Amino acid sequence: MLKVSLLKSLKALLVLGLVGLIYGCATPKANNESLTEKPAIGAILTFYQDEQQSPDEGDLSYKKALNGSLVFYLLSAELAGQRNDLDYALEVYSALALQTQHPLIAERTSWIAQFAQQPKAALDAAILWATLAPKNPDAQRTAAGLLLQNEQYLDAFDHLLKFEKLSGESNYTLLASHLTEKNNPVISDLYQKMLEEKQQRQETSSDLETALALLSDELGDQQASSQHLITALAINPNNVRALQLKAELLRQKGAFSKAEQLLHQALKNNPEEVRLWLEIARTQLKAGALPKAQKTFDHIISLQPDNLPIRLALARIQIETEQYTAAKQTLEQLTGYEALADQSWLLLGQLAERDNKWQLALEHYDQVASGEPLLAAIRASVRLLIEQKMAAAALGLLQEKRNQAPELSVPLTLIGEQLLRQQKDYTAALNWVDTGRQLLPENQESPLLLYTRALLNFHLNDLNQMEEDLNLLLTIDPNNATALNALGYTLVDKTERVNEGLLLIQKAHALDSESAEILDSLGWALYKLGRYEEALEYLEEAYARLEESEIAEHLIQVFWQLNQNEQAEALLKRYPELNLQPTP
Repeated sequence: MLKVSLLKSLKALLVLGLVGLIYGCATPKANNESLTEKPAIGAILTFYQDEQQSPDEGDLSYKKALNGSLVFYLLSAELAGQRNDLDYALEVYSALALQTQHPLIAERTSWIAQFAQQPKAALDAAILWATLAPKNPDAQRTAAGLLLQNEQYLDAFDHLLKFEKLSGESNYTLLASHLTEKNNPVISDLYQKMLEEKQQRQETSSDLETALALLSDELGDQQASSQHLITALAINPNNVRALQLKAELLRQKGAFSKAEQLLHQALKNNPEEVRLWLEIARTQLKAGALPKAQKTFDHIISLQPDNLPIRLALARIQIETEQYTAAKQTLEQLTGYEALADQSWLLLGQLAERDNKWQLALEHYDQVASGEPLLAAIRASVRLLIEQKMAAAALGLLQEKRNQAPELSVPLTLIGEQLLRQQKDYTAALNWVDTGRQLLPENQESPLLLYTRALLNFHLNDLNQMEEDLNLLLTIDPNNATALNALGYTLVDKTERVNEGLLLIQKAHALDSESAEILDSLGWALYKLGRYEEALEYLEEAYARLEESEIAEHLIQVFWQLNQNEQAEALLKRYPELNLQPTP
C-alpha cells in the first residue's frame, strides 16, 4: 500500500517529533540535566579496565579489550558533545554501541540521541540497551518510554512488564491513558494482552485493573470498566486515576452528587490531593453549581498558591465545562506570566475562534512565541487563513515563521507542503520542500522531508526520483519501516521487481508487525506472486486493523482468485466507488 501508507505514515512520523517523552523517560533537556551525567564516560572506561566489573550482575559476556582505537573514538565523541556537535557524537556512539554490544555505551547513545532530538536513534539505542541489560530496570523503563513516544504500545507493554518484575513498580495506567488519547486501533489488542497478564497472575494489581478499566471504557464496555474499577479501588482505595475514571463514569450518567461524594470521601485520606479537588471542580461545573465550583477553585489555589500550572488547569476545566467568560478572564491574567504566556495565548486564540472572531484569533496566535504552543498556533493560523481563501498569506506566514524559528523548519515545511499538495500543485510543493531542506544545518538531511519528497515524486510519476529519495532516506535510517514499505510497495505495484519489493516489505514487517499499511503491502506483494492463501492472511489482518478502501480493493482481488465470490461481493457493496470486476 503506497497512497495510504505514505499519507498516514507521514502523519505518524510527524507525531514522533512533537510528542514529549512519557513515563519517567523525559529527555535530558526537559530535566535540565547535563549530558555528561548520563552516564559518565569514566564509568564506561572503568568497566573496560576492571576485569571484576560487569554491566549486568556478574555477567562477563560483554567483556571487551580496552584499546587505543576505542578510547580515541569515545573521547572524540565526548569532545564533540561538549562542543554541541551532537550529530558526530551520536554517529560515533551509535557505531560503537553496535560494535561493542556494551550496555553502558548503548545507554549513553540513547541519551545523546534524545539531546539531539533524534527519536528513532534514541529508540534503537534504548532497545539495544534493554536487550544487553535485561536485569536493569532503568533500561526497561527507558525503552518503554521511548516506545510509547513512538506509539509502539504493545512492545512498550512488554518492557513495562519487565520493569515491574525488576523494580516492583508499574504504570500500566499511563500506557492505557496515552493509548486512549490517541484513539489507536491497537486498543483491543492491548486490552487482551493486559487481560491475559492478569489471568496469569495469582494476584492482580490496582494499577493493572485501572488500565484495563480505561481500555474497556474506550472500547465501549462500561460494565467491564466498572468491574475493573471496583477491583482496583478494593486493592487501593487511594488510586487517584481509578477515582478520576469512576467519577467520570458517574458524571456520564448524570450522577453528579454521587461523583462528588466519592471524591470527598477519597479526600479524607489525602485532603491535599489537588487532582481530586480538580475533579470536584469539574463535577460541580458540569452540574451547573458555579458558586460551589468557584469556592473549590479558591481552595485549590490556596493549597498551592505558587503553582501556576494549576491555574492553567483551572482554565482548561472552565473551557471544558463551557464557562468561557471565566476562562477568558483566567487566561488573560496568566498571559502576564512568562512560563504560561504561550499556552494562555493559544487557548485565548481558540476561544476567539469559537466566537467566530478569526481576526482576533490570529492576533492571539501571533503572541505565541516558542515551543509546541507556537507550532499549534501556526497550524491554527494557517487553517484560518485558508478558510478565508487567503492561501498565499498562509504560505507567507509559514515562510516568515520558518525563518524566525529554525527549530520548527521541518514541521512548518510539511504544513506548507500539505497546503500546496491539496491544491495539486506538486511541483510547487516539491520546490517548497527543497527550500525547507536548505534551512537545515549544513550537511544534514531530514528523513521526514525526504519521505515527503518521495511522495511528491510519486504524484509527479517520477518513480526513479522517488526511489532515489527513499534510498537516500534509508542510507540515513536503514531501519525506517515506513520508507522500506513505501519503496517495496512501489516496486511491487509499479514495476516488475516484485521479489525485490517483497524483501523490502518483509524487512519493514519485521520492524513493525502492527502496521496495517505494511500488512497490506505484504499481502499485495504475495498476491502479485500468485501466493493467494498467504496474501489472504495478511490482507484480512490489515483490513481488521484499518478498514480502508485500498486495503478492501486488494482483499476483494484475493477473494476472487480464491473463488470466494460471496465474500468479495459483500465487501464490494461497502465500497461501490471501487467499481471492480472479477479478474479473468
